[in-house]
Amino acid sequence: MTDARDAVQAQYEEWVYPLPIPDMAAAIAAGEFQVGDPSLVRRKIWPRNVEPAALEILIAGCGSNQAAHFAFTNPDCHVMGIDISGASLDHETHLKQKHKLDNLELRQLPIDDVGDLEQSFDYIVSTGVLHHLPDPDRGLRSLREVLAPHGVMSVMLYGHYGRLGVYMLQEVLRLLRSRQDADGLAMVQHLLDTVPYWHPAQGYVEIAPDLGYDAGLVDTFLHPSDRAYTVPQVLQFAQDNGLAFQGWLDSVYYSLSARIPADDDIFRQRAERLDKADQWKLCELVWQSPSAHRFLLCHVDRPASDYTLDFSGDTWLEYVPSLRPPIHVIFRQLLRSHSISDEPASATGMIERSSHSVELSAFGTALLDLVDAATPIRRMLSDTSSLAANAGWTTAEHVQAARRFFEQMAEWDHLQFQIP
Repeated sequence: MTDARDAVQAQYEEWVYPLPIPDMAAAIAAGEFQVGDPSLVRRKIWPRNVEPAALEILIAGCGSNQAAHFAFTNPDCHVMGIDISGASLDHETHLKQKHKLDNLELRQLPIDDVGDLEQSFDYIVSTGVLHHLPDPDRGLRSLREVLAPHGVMSVMLYGHYGRLGVYMLQEVLRLLRSRQDADGLAMVQHLLDTVPYWHPAQGYVEIAPDLGYDAGLVDTFLHPSDRAYTVPQVLQFAQDNGLAFQGWLDSVYYSLSARIPADDDIFRQRAERLDKADQWKLCELVWQSPSAHRFLLCHVDRPASDYTLDFSGDTWLEYVPSLRPPIHVIFRQLLRSHSISDEPASATGMIERSSHSVELSAFGTALLDLVDAATPIRRMLSDTSSLAANAGWTTAEHVQAARRFFEQMAEWDHLQFQIP
């Protein structure tokens, strides 16, 4: 075991992270959710149904709650949670017993040794773990070796630009020789009260969910080992370790049209001439976000047609869309912001998800009303033909309006799609 790993393990034994959830059922009922939970986003993970119904799930670095959460919300799946912290696993064990999670198995094991489990997994989740390892590449390769051929990996790594202020304050605390103790915590709190309102750390503090308790402050500002990644570095990380970048877990954060709704905006028009990777890079440079990159990886020999949505031909007409929870659909008359479509009438509905909202036209609202995780888009066109006729649309215009709607919903990840 390396000195760096020893230091990280010692931290999580002393400062259990994240904040232990005492009752998982109550927390979920109150709105607690996991972004990459297959019970919510299975068709985002596998647009084409190539995975078994009962998944083998690995939570690699499960902390105090995550493995139990996945086991609770996916009762027909088997969940394996591994972590280097015995204290974190003790709380996972408490949740397992409290909620009778017979589908949950827990092991104290570093990611580098995951091969010792001697099994493969359909779905691997590693949230905020690899960037703490002495060798993140080795950790990712270890996970790759236990990923099933059809499997998908959901990874979260810190975002460089969104955490610039955090690293500035980490350096201040190192200069002050602050440690992971009461004095160090007092200095963190004092420093947060001292830095000016315009300091880059303030933006992070406003949105960070983990700064209301000691272990969260330690993890953010006094961690002995972490690094952050830019968009190009995320893409290179996948490539260097023999994995294909399947996509962002939530693409709305990397979408120019989500940031700049106006189609005629000169900056957006010029930026959209770039390839997708450069558009994503541009988004993080301009908006200095996100503070964490969440993305999906798979084996390089897996057919891209299994997970790539294509709206250029006619195959999209057979896609089966479903809402991506948690999402709010609002219907009202008085609306304030830009609508994704100006036709055939003024907007009558709104979607809100992930701090992004978009108004819908009457046609978009009608399409959304037909989204039920069972109806293909082609049938939706048939069901909205009278609306299109009343608007004076030709068949081609009707199809084009639907294509624009669903392609935009896919770009923003407000809908997930099953590829037949």
